Amino acid sequence: MSEVPTDSVAARTVPTLEELSEALKVEVYDNVGAKTPLGNLTQGKRSVLIFTRHFWCLNCQAYVRVISESIPPSKLPSNTQLIIIGNGSYQPIDTYANTTASAYPIYTDPTCRLHKILKFKSGLKEQGSDEKKKDYMQNAGTAMSRIFGGIKGALGNLQHTAYIGPKALNGGEVIISADGQCEYMYRMQNTVDHTNVAELAKIVGVGSASNDQEQGSK
Repeated sequence: MSEVPTDSVAARTVPTLEELSEALKVEVYDNVGAKTPLGNLTQGKRSVLIFTRHFWCLNCQAYVRVISESIPPSKLPSNTQLIIIGNGSYQPIDTYANTTASAYPIYTDPTCRLHKILKFKSGLKEQGSDEKKKDYMQNAGTAMSRIFGGIKGALGNLQHTAYIGPKALNGGEVIISADGQCEYMYRMQNTVDHTNVAELAKIVGVGSASNDQEQGSK
């Protein structure tokens, strides 16, 4: 494999056919620990894959929450699905789904092979003060409030401490067409760097909730 991308251009470089083929063979786990190859989930459907950080990451929780609100399943184009994939063990999935009010199925790869194959970055770098705030973080509170929220969430779910996944491993977004081609790739460059929900909605082929409301008021 080539080196992990380190800049904004390389962050969007799609995986090779060999890498994508290898990734689709990786088994992912559902909320009860049943495993299936990723390719079985994506076969024949255009698939939007959201790779998150560890299960206690409040930034990613905010992302899943806003996606579920702004891009509900009813707004997805025909034959398109969205799947969320973590990097810890399966035990926290139900709690994560409830916390985020996820409208989409959640799986996880505890081996982190998918993150390695797709070259997702590892690091705890935060978004710079001069960088524009991501749209999904607009109502997520201050950094300090998120820290306290994270501590509170952790204390309430200590049974999952060993299962949340690597704290430094970042994720990103991958869109695979129904015929198995990679349409879109983005690798997070810091811990608050998922693709903006509005941008993802356009790429997927739906309008954001705010756009729908504006059109409805005309």
